[in-house]
Order: sequence, then C-alpha cells, then structure tokens
Amino acid sequence: MRLLALPERPLALLFDLDSTLYSHPAYAAFQTEVLVERLARERGESVAALEAEFARRRAAREAAGLGRTSLGNLFLELGVDIPTSVRWREELIDPAAWLARDPRLDEALAALAARFALALVTNNPRSVGEKSLEALGVRPRFPVVIGLDDTYRSKPDPAPYALAAERLGVAAEACVSVGDRHDVDLAPALALGMGAILVEAVEDVYALPAALRT
Repeated sequence: MRLLALPERPLALLFDLDSTLYSHPAYAAFQTEVLVERLARERGESVAALEAEFARRRAAREAAGLGRTSLGNLFLELGVDIPTSVRWREELIDPAAWLARDPRLDEALAALAARFALALVTNNPRSVGEKSLEALGVRPRFPVVIGLDDTYRSKPDPAPYALAAERLGVAAEACVSVGDRHDVDLAPALALGMGAILVEAVEDVYALPAALRT
C-alpha cells in the first residue's frame, strides 16, 4: 500500500472494484476475454487479431508517453460506443458466479464507514458493480455506486470521480481515491485535487483502517 496523497482532513473514500475490493486473477481475465470475444464476433475477426490490435494501441500510447487506459476506451477507439459496452457487460458478466462473501472486507469497510463516506467507482455498469458488492457481502457499506452508465465516461476520465464526490456531498479536495492502477484509478482523482492510495490487493484494504489512523 502506498499513501500517495492525503487531504488534511479526508471525509470520503472512493474505491475501485476489480483487483481492489477483491483479488481474483481468473475473473479479471474472464471479463476481458469475454468482451474481446464478443467484439471479435461482431467484427468478424479472430480474437488473436483483436488482441494484437489492442497490444499495438497500448504500445503506441506508451511510446507517446500516455498512461494506461481502460478496455472500454480501447473499444471506443474501435467504434464501440459506451452504451454498447454497458449492454455487453450487463449481458456477459455475472459477479455472483465468481465472487463470495468476504467477512474481513466487510469488517474493514465497516470501520472505514464509521469515519468516512464511501463510494464505489467502477468501469463496469452500475448494476454489475452493485451485484459485485452484494456477492462480496458489502453492499450496505456503499451509499453511492458510480458505474459506466452514470457518466458514459470510462476511467481514467475524471468525470466518474467528480460525480461520486457530488453525490456524496463532499468536496473533491476532501476525497481519496483507492485503487490498484495509478494511471486509471488514481491519476484522474489526483487531477481533481483528491488524495490517492495505491493498493496491490484486497489485503491492503483490510489494513486500511489502521493505516488511516496514523
């Protein structure tokens, strides 16, 4: 865990979902694979050809000095609009088939919710985010869930973070983003004046209540 920036008096924590509130490499890979397979069918191309195209685009971004972007934004570059991405994700992704209740996570979030307002900010549709929280057994801890269909902007666009702060009723400068990807989860929040905490796995979230007491 790395505390990259913290407000003098933080009031809200904005959590990423995948690889932050749970660690499940197979599920993370599945979410990418099933969407790429769907796009390949729509375009009449092979999965291998599409994967090579995505690799080329990521390499071009790196060569240009740009940070990582989301799969949804890469799809957008290939002509798949965000509403279509939302629909495909709702059709193809079932969190309950992959995730299970996590009492340690619920305990940590309960401790954090006693001191901070909590929100989820995910690049999946809000319904998928809510189903994920339900599967993990932590849905009541999050009064605000911001999904891809709330702003139709995919992280690292800052719009989802701005909306999360607005719905919590907390100034951006008093919010802290918590996520596992600097370029996608933290950089847009930092650009809005928020704090940022980089986590490597859900175990870091378990330790967050103690880390934020210091």
